[in-house]
Amino acid sequence: MNKIILVFLIILSGIKPVSALFLDVNIYHNFKVKAIDFSPTSGKYTLEADERIIRDFHKGISINISPLRDSVLLQINHYNVGLYKEVSLYGRGFINSFSLSSKKDSLPLRFYDDNLKIRVIDGRLQLLNNVDLEHYVAGVVQAEVGGSSKDIQFFYVQAVSCRTYALVNYLKHTVDGYNLCDQVHCQYYLGKSINSDIIRAVARTSGEVIIDSTGRMISAAFHSNCGGETVNSEDVWTNSTSYLKSRIDTFCTSMSKAKWEVTIAKDDFLTILYQAFDFPLEDSISVDSALHFTQEHRKVFFIHSIPLKRIRQEFGFRSTFFSIESKNDSLHIKGRGFGHGVGLCQQGAIKMAELGINYHDIIKYYYKDTHIIHYSELKYNFMP
Repeated sequence: MNKIILVFLIILSGIKPVSALFLDVNIYHNFKVKAIDFSPTSGKYTLEADERIIRDFHKGISINISPLRDSVLLQINHYNVGLYKEVSLYGRGFINSFSLSSKKDSLPLRFYDDNLKIRVIDGRLQLLNNVDLEHYVAGVVQAEVGGSSKDIQFFYVQAVSCRTYALVNYLKHTVDGYNLCDQVHCQYYLGKSINSDIIRAVARTSGEVIIDSTGRMISAAFHSNCGGETVNSEDVWTNSTSYLKSRIDTFCTSMSKAKWEVTIAKDDFLTILYQAFDFPLEDSISVDSALHFTQEHRKVFFIHSIPLKRIRQEFGFRSTFFSIESKNDSLHIKGRGFGHGVGLCQQGAIKMAELGINYHDIIKYYYKDTHIIHYSELKYNFMP
């Protein structure tokens, strides 16, 4: 009888009864972790080492973890538990979370959902948060955009795009023994979300992903502000797609990151052009064109077919969408936007959400000819 009621509630709620997906995310990726303290903050945990169950424990117990040669040394209350090749801490309660900190390495205190796997790589600890996909998405949304909006429609947008990106890049670090890292190379992730609106948005959109006209999940690229016009994917990354296409965006132009300005000494600018790109300084026409460069609409190349993405990288500009004014011995750079400009413009999406536009329509606005479905409806197997 209880099973019948459960199935009925699932049908009414629209929730699909599919198995949870777990990812292995390399956390503290940019740190050389020599010691870490693990403490449960909720639930019950089982300590497994070299495929043997060592013990169960609850909140209030702290485990010190450190490398010793090529093995993991475990200590509880300063007493050695043992030396192992691989260690796992699995949550066995209803809701499981834990904290990680290290006074020795001055690591930032962080909180995570679900499970932790530990091994030693090159003399330091490799920490893998074995985390439910939806918990991971909530953490990514908080790390990426947590304080930028109070509108839940925008969190819907970001949750769906982050989930899609995670599943498309599920095998990105397979050769390293995990799925994703916690840096922008994959998606920025600092652990458990504590923002109730973000958690609600992830739950509301649970399992939803973006597909293109062929039914495959898209590479859901996003950036902070496009400055009024997004960019074709092939103009930045060479790969052309049907959905990452340039479009005029009037929603972001009044937002905080829509404009930027910098001043550079003329001689410094020309010197860098010469050193980085072998720019012909003896050609007065080329020099004059470089010093009076303008963009009404986004361009792909600077003078002499130098890719604007290379100019941005060399000078540290916020975007490739800029114009140059020459004033005496200085150059005044007036730019628009923040980021690579491909795909979803976050501040544009925030503005659209504030105007009451539905998250489905926001996603379709930035990703051409796309649709949203539950990943269980995909016609192909995206996991090994």
